[in-house]
Amino acid sequence: MVGFYMDAFFAIVLFSIGMIGVTSKADFLKIFFSLEMLLNAVILILASAAYHLGLTRGLAIAYVIIVIATLEAAAGILIFILSYRKTKEIIPDKMNKAVDDDL
Repeated sequence: MVGFYMDAFFAIVLFSIGMIGVTSKADFLKIFFSLEMLLNAVILILASAAYHLGLTRGLAIAYVIIVIATLEAAAGILIFILSYRKTKEIIPDKMNKAVDDDL
């Protein structure tokens, strides 16, 4: 049971770091990777609870979430690359240039 508490502690730390990163609003990549850290913290606590309780369905759900998160990360990086090519900016507050150019 000590293993679960250690996993839960690391998940809380990971979630806290992700929350700090999301609320700082520095640039798009920092916000994006902070959201990924939040999702990974939830996956960690779900997989750890399933492992320590002996539930195989919980592990299967965690694997599905990991696959979906990987696809979401790939799509997010693609959106970042396309928006950077168009605006030459990585700060979300300055990205209204992309909308102004199309009008």
